[in-house]
Amino acid sequence: MSDLALVVAMAAITYASRVAFLVRTGDPPGGLVGRFLDVFPLALFVSLATVGLAAPDGDLDLSIALVAAGGGVVGAAVTKRSLIGVLSFGAAAWWAARLLT
Repeated sequence: MSDLALVVAMAAITYASRVAFLVRTGDPPGGLVGRFLDVFPLALFVSLATVGLAAPDGDLDLSIALVAAGGGVVGAAVTKRSLIGVLSFGAAAWWAARLLT
């Protein structure tokens, strides 16, 4: 499979999964799926931020990424785990730390 076909296939799957939630009518999901979707924004940001925290040799790398991760956790607490809040607070903390260093 060529690289272009792989990228197009991945884009189609990603787009289809987003559209599936947008066109669905009715109440938000409940039960286990609803609980998962409640905590997903924080888990997503933390998983993305921790990649920047570990150095290639496995030691903790104290960098701006650590500040961004802390901002994301604060954003999750302040905005009740809103994805926009987590990303906004994390990005704001990253930019603030970058300007100060």
